Amino acid sequence: MSEQTDKFEKQLKVAGVLFMALAGFSVMMLLLLPLHYIMLQSVMETFEQIDFPKHQNRPDPRQMFQNMQPTIYLMYGLLGLFCLLFGGMSFLTGINLYRKTQRSICIIGSAAVCIWFPIGTVLGVWTLMILFDKQAQPLFEASNQLRDADFLS
Repeated sequence: MSEQTDKFEKQLKVAGVLFMALAGFSVMMLLLLPLHYIMLQSVMETFEQIDFPKHQNRPDPRQMFQNMQPTIYLMYGLLGLFCLLFGGMSFLTGINLYRKTQRSICIIGSAAVCIWFPIGTVLGVWTLMILFDKQAQPLFEASNQLRDADFLS
């Protein structure tokens, strides 16, 4: 094994661990969503108790808060779904980078993580540079050949 190949193997393992850590951050965000929702509800309940002055030709603030409720539920649901999908994709990419398997999934995951600025952008671009290097590609092919070999015969 050449020194350059060893360098790429270490970089892929580091990238895999960093992707798994990014998945952990996504799960932490998912766990903090209910806390954030409770705090928002507390603020909205406080606003409902305030006696706002009535202005002609202006909407009632209490009515505005009540009209916003379905949108708030939708936004929290979408944010939770995004955290789940993003965390799962980051974890899957990290596992595949660490094991040097399924290069196409690693490329898709590395490109997708670039939307999480700035941490994901740096990690995604760095990982894509490794994945598209001509000297790193054989690492994935060797791993696939080893996985496809029949050890029982």
